[in-house]
Amino acid sequence: MTGRDRGAAAVLLAFGLIALEEARKLRFGSIARPGPGFFPVVLAAAFSLVCLALLINAIRARDAEAAAGARLGWPKIVATMVALFVYALVLEPLGFVAATFALLLFFFKALERQRWVTALAGSLITAFVTYLVFKVWLNVQLPAGPWSG
Repeated sequence: MTGRDRGAAAVLLAFGLIALEEARKLRFGSIARPGPGFFPVVLAAAFSLVCLALLINAIRARDAEAAAGARLGWPKIVATMVALFVYALVLEPLGFVAATFALLLFFFKALERQRWVTALAGSLITAFVTYLVFKVWLNVQLPAGPWSG
Protein backbone atom coordinates (compact mmCIF):
# COMPACT_ATOMS: atom_id res chain seq x y z
CA MET A 1 0.00 0.00 0.00
CA THR A 2 1.17 3.49 -0.72
CA GLY A 3 1.24 6.64 1.32
CA ARG A 4 -1.94 7.68 -0.48
CA ASP A 5 -3.71 4.60 0.87
CA ARG A 6 -2.64 5.44 4.42
CA GLY A 7 -3.69 9.05 3.96
CA ALA A 8 -7.05 8.12 2.46
CA ALA A 9 -7.75 5.67 5.27
CA ALA A 10 -6.86 8.31 7.87
CA VAL A 11 -9.07 10.98 6.26
CA LEU A 12 -11.98 8.56 5.89
CA LEU A 13 -11.55 7.48 9.51
CA ALA A 14 -11.76 11.13 10.57
CA PHE A 15 -14.98 11.58 8.55
CA GLY A 16 -16.38 8.38 10.05
CA LEU A 17 -15.65 9.57 13.58
CA ILE A 18 -17.20 12.98 12.89
CA ALA A 19 -20.29 11.27 11.44
CA LEU A 20 -20.46 9.03 14.49
CA GLU A 21 -20.29 12.01 16.84
CA GLU A 22 -23.02 13.83 14.93
CA ALA A 23 -25.23 10.74 14.71
CA ARG A 24 -24.97 10.25 18.49
CA LYS A 25 -26.86 13.52 18.94
CA LEU A 26 -29.99 11.90 17.47
CA ARG A 27 -32.29 9.68 19.55
CA PHE A 28 -30.94 6.11 19.30
CA GLY A 29 -33.94 4.05 20.44
CA SER A 30 -33.52 0.27 20.70
CA ILE A 31 -33.15 -2.64 18.33
CA ALA A 32 -36.85 -3.41 18.65
CA ARG A 33 -37.87 0.25 18.23
CA PRO A 34 -35.02 2.09 16.49
CA GLY A 35 -34.97 5.85 16.72
CA PRO A 36 -33.85 8.27 14.01
CA GLY A 37 -30.22 7.95 15.15
CA PHE A 38 -30.05 4.16 15.15
CA PHE A 39 -28.98 3.54 11.56
CA PRO A 40 -26.67 6.57 11.28
CA VAL A 41 -24.84 5.51 14.48
CA VAL A 42 -24.52 1.89 13.37
CA LEU A 43 -23.39 2.85 9.86
CA ALA A 44 -20.90 5.48 11.07
CA ALA A 45 -19.49 3.05 13.64
CA ALA A 46 -19.13 0.28 11.05
CA PHE A 47 -17.58 2.70 8.56
CA SER A 48 -15.11 3.93 11.19
CA LEU A 49 -14.12 0.37 12.12
CA VAL A 50 -13.50 -0.52 8.48
CA CYS A 51 -11.41 2.63 8.01
CA LEU A 52 -9.44 1.83 11.17
CA ALA A 53 -8.78 -1.70 9.90
CA LEU A 54 -7.61 -0.29 6.54
CA LEU A 55 -5.31 2.18 8.27
CA ILE A 56 -3.78 -0.53 10.49
CA ASN A 57 -3.38 -2.80 7.46
CA ALA A 58 -1.69 -0.01 5.50
CA ILE A 59 0.74 0.69 8.33
CA ARG A 60 1.55 -3.01 8.76
CA ALA A 61 1.99 -3.44 4.99
CA ARG A 62 4.48 -0.56 4.94
CA ASP A 63 6.50 -2.19 7.73
CA ALA A 64 6.30 -5.62 6.07
CA GLU A 65 7.33 -4.20 2.67
CA ALA A 66 10.32 -2.50 4.24
CA ALA A 67 11.37 -5.72 5.97
CA ALA A 68 10.79 -7.85 2.87
CA GLY A 69 12.67 -5.41 0.67
CA ALA A 70 15.66 -5.67 2.95
CA ARG A 71 15.64 -9.48 3.03
CA LEU A 72 14.55 -10.47 -0.48
CA GLY A 73 17.05 -9.50 -3.12
CA TRP A 74 17.83 -10.62 -6.64
CA PRO A 75 20.14 -13.47 -5.58
CA LYS A 76 17.32 -15.14 -3.64
CA ILE A 77 14.86 -14.60 -6.47
CA VAL A 78 17.23 -16.11 -9.02
CA ALA A 79 18.10 -19.02 -6.69
CA THR A 80 14.40 -19.72 -6.17
CA MET A 81 13.69 -19.71 -9.90
CA VAL A 82 16.65 -22.01 -10.62
CA ALA A 83 15.58 -24.36 -7.81
CA LEU A 84 12.05 -24.56 -9.18
CA PHE A 85 13.39 -25.24 -12.68
CA VAL A 86 15.61 -28.04 -11.35
CA TYR A 87 12.65 -29.38 -9.34
CA ALA A 88 10.59 -29.61 -12.53
CA LEU A 89 13.43 -31.51 -14.23
CA VAL A 90 14.01 -34.05 -11.44
CA LEU A 91 10.39 -34.58 -10.38
CA GLU A 92 9.78 -37.56 -12.69
CA PRO A 93 13.11 -39.38 -12.20
CA LEU A 94 13.33 -38.87 -8.41
CA GLY A 95 9.64 -39.00 -7.55
CA PHE A 96 7.42 -36.54 -5.72
CA VAL A 97 8.58 -37.16 -2.15
CA ALA A 98 12.33 -37.09 -2.85
CA ALA A 99 12.19 -34.09 -5.20
CA THR A 100 9.92 -32.12 -2.88
CA PHE A 101 12.11 -32.97 0.11
CA ALA A 102 15.21 -31.73 -1.75
CA LEU A 103 13.49 -28.53 -2.90
CA LEU A 104 12.23 -27.69 0.57
CA LEU A 105 15.58 -28.53 2.14
CA PHE A 106 17.23 -26.07 -0.27
CA PHE A 107 14.64 -23.40 0.56
CA PHE A 108 14.92 -23.90 4.32
CA LYS A 109 18.69 -24.28 4.55
CA ALA A 110 20.15 -22.21 1.71
CA LEU A 111 17.63 -19.40 1.38
CA GLU A 112 16.21 -19.05 4.88
CA ARG A 113 19.28 -20.18 6.84
CA GLN A 114 17.41 -22.55 9.15
CA ARG A 115 19.29 -24.92 11.47
CA TRP A 116 19.94 -28.37 9.99
CA VAL A 117 17.51 -30.11 12.33
CA THR A 118 14.76 -27.63 11.52
CA ALA A 119 15.44 -27.75 7.79
CA LEU A 120 15.54 -31.56 7.66
CA ALA A 121 12.50 -32.07 9.85
CA GLY A 122 10.45 -29.38 8.10
CA SER A 123 11.33 -30.71 4.66
CA LEU A 124 10.63 -34.33 5.54
CA ILE A 125 7.35 -33.67 7.34
CA THR A 126 6.08 -31.31 4.64
CA ALA A 127 7.00 -33.70 1.81
CA PHE A 128 5.23 -36.64 3.46
CA VAL A 129 2.18 -34.66 4.54
CA THR A 130 1.70 -33.26 1.03
CA TYR A 131 2.15 -36.79 -0.34
CA LEU A 132 -0.52 -38.10 2.03
CA VAL A 133 -2.90 -35.27 1.16
CA PHE A 134 -2.51 -35.53 -2.61
CA LYS A 135 -1.86 -39.24 -3.14
CA VAL A 136 -3.83 -40.90 -0.35
CA TRP A 137 -6.62 -38.47 0.48
CA LEU A 138 -7.24 -36.81 -2.92
CA ASN A 139 -6.04 -39.79 -5.01
CA VAL A 140 -3.88 -37.64 -7.31
CA GLN A 141 -1.38 -39.42 -9.55
CA LEU A 142 2.12 -38.32 -8.41
CA PRO A 143 5.50 -39.30 -9.85
CA ALA A 144 6.76 -42.28 -7.86
CA GLY A 145 10.35 -42.22 -9.14
CA PRO A 146 12.62 -45.27 -8.88
CA TRP A 147 10.55 -46.66 -5.97
CA SER A 148 7.48 -47.36 -8.12
CA GLY A 149 8.34 -51.06 -8.11
